[in-house]
Amino acid sequence: MTKDKKGQHTTKCMKRSTYYLMYISLIVVSCVSNNRPDKKIIGEWTMYKIYEADKDVTSEHNPKNNRWIKFDEDGSFESDGDPYGHNTGQWRLDNEKSILFIDSDVEDDDSEWNISFNDD
Repeated sequence: MTKDKKGQHTTKCMKRSTYYLMYISLIVVSCVSNNRPDKKIIGEWTMYKIYEADKDVTSEHNPKNNRWIKFDEDGSFESDGDPYGHNTGQWRLDNEKSILFIDSDVEDDDSEWNISFNDD
């Protein structure tokens, strides 16, 4: 670094600051994207309670307490358990509204779910 070229020191400092800012931005974006509902939902889930509107319908929709659903990163899902049995299809999630859309391979079995996570 030489002081005889006006602005050179400032330019190098600004570039360094820009790199730090970009690095910090990448860290923030990385942390935020990991908390997106469509990333959190990936994996296998056990269904403990099922509600229709405000009514608990678990005894009708999961009488043997053996229902589960698995969400894959490629947008596919698989589920099983009584009384409905095995099912597959596609899923997508509206991250802003936390609404999960299930497009079932079974005719007339598509559904829409409001979801939340305990850490939200």
